[in-house]
Amino acid sequence: LIKSILISTLKKNQIAPAYLFNGPNGVGRKLTAMRFLEGLLAKPNIAKNNRRRIQEKNHPDLIWIEPSYLMQGKIITRSNINEQKSRSLPQIRIEQIKDLSRFLSRKPLEANLSMAVVEDVEDMNESSANALLKTLEEPSNGILILISSRPEKLLPTIKSRCQNLSFSS
Repeated sequence: LIKSILISTLKKNQIAPAYLFNGPNGVGRKLTAMRFLEGLLAKPNIAKNNRRRIQEKNHPDLIWIEPSYLMQGKIITRSNINEQKSRSLPQIRIEQIKDLSRFLSRKPLEANLSMAVVEDVEDMNESSANALLKTLEEPSNGILILISSRPEKLLPTIKSRCQNLSFSS
């Protein structure tokens, strides 16, 4: 069902400014986000290697945010922490949301829209959540996909500004 909704969205070119992909871990929310972004880029005269660039999170019009740790004054994403141990839980920091807001306000380089994904969006502190809400309220040149396994932890105002797609196992 979700796949058909997103395919229809692409065919009709009725892209919402923000989506909330919610559901339990392991049901394909992240993969669906990547494929949806590929669909946005599937236009003639755009690079054919978009799948690889999106999977590697290395497309100039894509920002991918995940919870991070603060270590020795540096933000280290969860996927880059491998050998180091941290006593704190990862979270999405205000600096990351500010980067996201700046990214979405600029004109895309290759695509028609800037693309942003925030993984485990429920791992925000209050100031990050308020900054994200402000970002959602401002018109941008992009699309924002929030991925959450616990949408009940999000501010209702954030959820209300997103097209909500519920994944199930």
